Amino acid sequence: MIVGRIVFVLGLFFVFFSAIAAIEMLFLGGGESVLPWFGLLNGFTAMGVGDLVTKANQTVE
Repeated sequence: MIVGRIVFVLGLFFVFFSAIAAIEMLFLGGGESVLPWFGLLNGFTAMGVGDLVTKANQTVE
């Protein structure tokens, strides 16, 4: 269960910093890089996997 929580928190941090980078690029004209948007997608995926792992462990115990 701790693994699911760790993955969820890491995904949350990844979403947070990717969102900041995407907003900075929008306002500062840093180009049309898609890396922060893929970072957001990766972070949301990690949060979902962490939530699924946590819920799967709760049903087993």
